Amino acid sequence: MKKYLFCIILAISVIQIQANTFEQANQAYNKKNYEQAVELYTQCAEQGYSDAALYYNLGNAHFKADHLSQAILWYERALRLEPSNEDIIHNLAFANQQITDKIDSEPFFLKVWGEKLLHLFSSNGWAIMSVIMSLLTCLSITIIFIGKQASRRMQGLVLSVVFGILMICSIIFARIGYQQLHAKDKVIITAMSVTVKSTPDASGTDLFTVHEGLKASITDKTAGWIEVKFPNGEKGWIQQSDAEVI
Repeated sequence: MKKYLFCIILAISVIQIQANTFEQANQAYNKKNYEQAVELYTQCAEQGYSDAALYYNLGNAHFKADHLSQAILWYERALRLEPSNEDIIHNLAFANQQITDKIDSEPFFLKVWGEKLLHLFSSNGWAIMSVIMSLLTCLSITIIFIGKQASRRMQGLVLSVVFGILMICSIIFARIGYQQLHAKDKVIITAMSVTVKSTPDASGTDLFTVHEGLKASITDKTAGWIEVKFPNGEKGWIQQSDAEVI
């Protein structure tokens, strides 16, 4: 019993310390002490405090402190937790306008539509939606069996099909959202300027140069190097220290 009580007290103490640090960071930000705010928000993040508001505030502090790549990195992390948050979407888009490399490609319209639909809710939100749809499906099936009129039973059949399809879609979106939330295959270029190589070697052929803030996907990795693919389809090798995983 004493062991459990100690764990509870310890957990409460940690939460209180994190809350105090977060409040101090907010005060530093309001006083325009952006470097101090970055330091304090980072302390919260390093203590395991995973929250979209924290990541968003840390992105704002980095942006105000002229740390463009870090601002984009933390906005991206915040967006993973709350993909439909308009403030995060707006600030991330504004920060992306400041980067040197404008190489975004026009994605297929179905992919754009699918991503917008996926980002209506977080993975937890879609999971909750799937539970609701499953309950409505069961209720509709019940109507089929207990309905005394043919028209009522037909309504139950139609509703069960509709809710069943929505349940399946919700489960799929919840799974995709969960995978995206925990994926480690996206990076932000954090070095001011990076020369992309043809091979994972400093003596490899120079392909092109990218700059801080650009987002890329990891396609391969080896000791100290990662192969990345950029939005326009171009890819090559960069040193792992020149980028940070979202």
